[in-house]
Amino acid sequence: MFSIIGIINSYLGYININVKIKNRVYTVLGTVGNFYLLYVAYQFFKNGFIARGALFILAFIALAYCSYLNVIHYFTNKKSRIDFSPWIEKKLHLKPKEEEVGKASGISKAGYVQTNGIFANEKMLPASIKMNQENRLNLKKIVATLEQQGYLKLNFGGLSEDQQFKMARTNTNGIDALLEPVALPYFELEKRGSKFVILGGVNPLEREELGQIIRVGLTPVEDLGDKYEIFLAAVVIQGGPHKFAGRSSLVSEEQPFNLGIQVAYKSKQES
Repeated sequence: MFSIIGIINSYLGYININVKIKNRVYTVLGTVGNFYLLYVAYQFFKNGFIARGALFILAFIALAYCSYLNVIHYFTNKKSRIDFSPWIEKKLHLKPKEEEVGKASGISKAGYVQTNGIFANEKMLPASIKMNQENRLNLKKIVATLEQQGYLKLNFGGLSEDQQFKMARTNTNGIDALLEPVALPYFELEKRGSKFVILGGVNPLEREELGQIIRVGLTPVEDLGDKYEIFLAAVVIQGGPHKFAGRSSLVSEEQPFNLGIQVAYKSKQES
């Protein structure tokens, strides 16, 4: 029985599936395997080894309790009333692994941060931008300056190699050095004829040209220029050095930094 479960477990290691689904499979396998202890206990009782049989019964009960907690945790959204793990964590001063990883990352999970005002009454849409080689070099220089000043860290959230590998295995696209987007400290939108050029940097004195908006949502920006006013609501830095999970280790590759843009817009007739 245990050898069969071990074989299944080894094959699961080669499959890149969601961690929660994998834990559900492990829970089912562990629950099924636990009943094998009852069979062993029965054989001990049958042959007169009462003490050994009782030990296996106790082991079965303990593992059944753990299986019950796993079923509640991975198959439902409820919490067990007889879950003693918080009490054990408190007494032994243990911390859940998720909490440790979250603190190690040291990054806000806010995603897009509105750093150019609050647009409560205007429409908000993501924008697509076009960046040439010079724009990308400008952005790379800005990122290097921000890292030197301690504004951002290109350390994959401070995760260890093992934590990075586990996270990369759960994300089919791998992970970036910036686990979460980081707001660009300064940015502005400059209209040049029919073009909407994005300028930004560490501050207004060191601004660089970073690209131009080509679409707002699914609409080409040329179709909006004469009818709508466009405002930059948020500009964030993302991408950069990238890692993905290989067969047994992380594989690194250089990827360019890019910008995530959100704009607010309103009809010129409303103005």
